[in-house]
Amino acid sequence: MSDNLSRSYIGSVVLGLALAGGAGLCLYLLMRKEEDWEGEVQGGVTSRQVAIDVKIPRDMVGVVIGRQGSNIREIQAKTETRIHFRDELETEQFRVACIRGLPDDAQLAEILIHQTISQQPRVETLTMYVPGRAVGRIIGRGGESVKEIQRVSRCKVDIDRGALGEGMEKKIVLKGASDQISMAKQLIEDKVKEEDMMRSSVGGRQARIKYKEPLFLNYDQDEPEEQTSLQGDQEELKPTGSDNCMEVFVSAISTPGAFWVQKIGPKSVDLDKLTQTMTEYYKDEANQKYHQTTSVSTGDIVACRFSSEDSFYRAKVVAVKEDSYDASKSTVDLDFVDYGDYEEKSINEIYELRTDFLKLKFQAIQCSLAHLKASPGPEWSATACDQFEDLTHCAMWKVVWAKVVEYQPSGVPCVELIDTNHAGGDRNIGHELVKQGLAEWEEGDDDVVVDTVTVTRDN
Repeated sequence: MSDNLSRSYIGSVVLGLALAGGAGLCLYLLMRKEEDWEGEVQGGVTSRQVAIDVKIPRDMVGVVIGRQGSNIREIQAKTETRIHFRDELETEQFRVACIRGLPDDAQLAEILIHQTISQQPRVETLTMYVPGRAVGRIIGRGGESVKEIQRVSRCKVDIDRGALGEGMEKKIVLKGASDQISMAKQLIEDKVKEEDMMRSSVGGRQARIKYKEPLFLNYDQDEPEEQTSLQGDQEELKPTGSDNCMEVFVSAISTPGAFWVQKIGPKSVDLDKLTQTMTEYYKDEANQKYHQTTSVSTGDIVACRFSSEDSFYRAKVVAVKEDSYDASKSTVDLDFVDYGDYEEKSINEIYELRTDFLKLKFQAIQCSLAHLKASPGPEWSATACDQFEDLTHCAMWKVVWAKVVEYQPSGVPCVELIDTNHAGGDRNIGHELVKQGLAEWEEGDDDVVVDTVTVTRDN
């Protein structure tokens, strides 16, 4: 029995030692593994990966990622890390990139990301305001001017497309580095100066005597004899902006359904230069004698004075009244192709036009107010025509905005006219005529019949 007890005691001790030894061994191995890892970390070597979150400003995310991810792939390849964005941590100002890899590699990747950001020029924003009249020149035909400004300055130029603000100004926002913004601002200011110089030149024009019955400038352009370069070309009212608006002068009227405008821009300066050159040339008596004509035909382009003015202008012969007894007493009906005015002249007062004076397109563009008809009708009253002349500042060379709504089958643009010179703010001239009971709207959008008034004159 003592042997059995001894054996039992020894077995228990051995079992206890075995259990204690197993637990101790496990504890030892765990402690040893932790010590080895700490030693590896102190020595700069560990196989354990870490995760580092890096805040990246939203406007720099594209730079960090690079074109089609090229930059972030390069950082990952150099540092042997993996980088992804944690959408759940992003804010309005930042996105968060998570870097996973060995400690040194992850830290290097973080450094490379910060270097990428720091090497980018600091993006600044500048808001400037320009006169509304200069916006067309800043944007340019089809946006060519503003694209060139952005290309040269490498600055983003954002022009407010909304209505004109207080003081008739447009807001422009520039974004880029400081030097880029400075260059873009200078280029825009240069455009404003160019516009002011142009307007100063045009502003020197004297108000013209206005005639209420100018003839339409639709002269059988389909006939073969009218297709030669000697007949000149007609300017068109075709806006390039999405708002279909252009700045114009109203140069002559017959009725609200038949009036003429000139586009404001470089061609306005060209017209003034042409008038000056023609006047200097035809004032010379020797030149007058050389270009004197005794016979003209309908459709001929000639040079002559307008009314009692000293200046010479281009005009088109629309009718010839021959005197069978004395040819020198024959008269011609003329339309002044750059202004839309009508006048009857003695044949002795007109001269052949030098062909080089035809290079500039005819600047008077026939228009009609959109979706309006006379009230009570059917003809426009003299009061309506007088009020329309006053509202449009006809031949006073004040800017109004023309918004092209549609075109008649003949090509005549139907427009809305907006007076920006009114003290109370922008004024729609068509609305004003309706308000005064001088015009009314065409019935229904589906039943709109565009006013196709044809102006004729008793001979």
